[in-house]
Order: sequence, then structure tokens, then C-alpha cells
Amino acid sequence: MPDFLQYLLFIGFSGLMLLLRLDARRFGAAEWDTEDGDRQAWLLRLTWYAAGLALGLLIFALHPSPVADLNLVLAPDRGEALILGLAYGAVGTAVAFGLAILSHGRVSFPQPSRYPGGIVNALGTAFFDEFLFRGVLLGLLLSLDLPDWLAVGGAAFIYVGAVRASMARRGLLTLIVAAALGLVGGGLVLMTAGIAAALVGHAITRFALFLTMGYPAGPESSSLRAPLAGRSATADSGAWLIPPRGYYGGRHDDGRGGIGPTRPA
Repeated sequence: MPDFLQYLLFIGFSGLMLLLRLDARRFGAAEWDTEDGDRQAWLLRLTWYAAGLALGLLIFALHPSPVADLNLVLAPDRGEALILGLAYGAVGTAVAFGLAILSHGRVSFPQPSRYPGGIVNALGTAFFDEFLFRGVLLGLLLSLDLPDWLAVGGAAFIYVGAVRASMARRGLLTLIVAAALGLVGGGLVLMTAGIAAALVGHAITRFALFLTMGYPAGPESSSLRAPLAGRSATADSGAWLIPPRGYYGGRHDDGRGGIGPTRPA
């Protein structure tokens, strides 16, 4: 195959992968508030991940130097990448719990039936995003001889736009979280010459966001900053709350716990 045609195919499949990411909401994927679903909903969601994997394999096969130019490898030093990824994930988890308390006054864990979707979401979307945005896109920007910081910032900016287009909730907090994932992930890719550290940290952080912020999408939760009291009575049925039920504090308390002095009901 002529090199020119091969490169055009690489660009074309990369564009298709980007379009698939932009259309993630239609497939019920790529959000950290993954809801329960029947067999058809799960099939649609898994189709999105399978299509992303297939496009990724095609992109890897078509690019002449996917490892050297696009960092599409786990990492030359996998031990270092694992440590950095776990550290990234630990910080991301702490931030996720802090954001939940700041936004809602408490942490409300999802119903156990939603955990399989949250795990699939965290792993599948982290791979999709790191491969496409911190691998392919960042590598293409670096190939233009842009400064490292500008390439990382540009890839993060495009990533924020993709997240905004594919999520039902588009508040400022959502965009800040996406920007942080993009910037930290890009920096780790440059540090480790691979996507492993960014992938591990992103997956852990995304699952932590699902645990702490993953309320079912709906009119009651259209913003990450909507108070928990605005949710329906059944929205957290079977969920676990921190602080637990029976404690209350603060003038806007709904009887289920919150920030501020707490005392038995």
C-alpha cells in the first residue's frame, strides 16, 4: 500500500474514532454516572467499546511508527508507570470525594446493581480516551514541532470539548475535571513515553467519580452542583450515604446527613 494512502487511512480512522467519542451519549457510554440498563442497553454500550477497540487496532496497524511517534505503548519502564498511575489514581480519588462533599454535602454511593456498568465504564472509557487523546492526538500535535506544554494543552482542550459534547451534564465542574484528566494524562505520557500511567490513573479516577458523583442522569441531576435534596426519593434507594441516615446538620439539610455539625436525629 502506498505510504500516502496508508497515512490517509490512518487520519480517516482517527477521525472516525473521534466522532465515535463525540457520540458516546447516544450509546449510553463514557459518563461516570452509568445507569442500570436492560440487555439491549448493555449491548449498545458494549458495541461502543468494541467499535473503539477495533478502530484503535486499525489506527495502530496503519501508522508507520505508532510507538515512537504516538507513544501507543504501555511504557518502557512499566514499574515506574504503575507507581505514577497509582499515585495519580490516589490523588484523583481524594479529589472525587472532596468534590462530592463540596457539591452535595455528602458522599452517596450508587446502588450495587450499577457497579458492573461503572467498572466497564472506567476501564473502557479510560482506554478509549488515553489511546485517542493522549496517544494519537498528542502525538500528532508533537509531530508539528509544538512545545510540549502547548501540545499537552491543545490535546486537553480538544478533550474537554469532546467530553462536553458527549455528556448530559455540562457544568463548569465537569469541564474542570475533564481538563485536569487531559493535562495530567498528557504530562504522564511525556514523562513515561507510554500511556500506561495515564490509563491506570484515569481508570481509577473515573471509577472514584462514579462512586461519589455517579447519580442517575435526569432532571434532578442535570448539574453536578445540584443539591442532593433535589433528587427524587427513589434516586438513592439502596445506596450508601456518608454521613449515614439519622444524622443531620445545616439549615438546608434533608434529614440524610451533610456538612457541618452533626448530631443524632
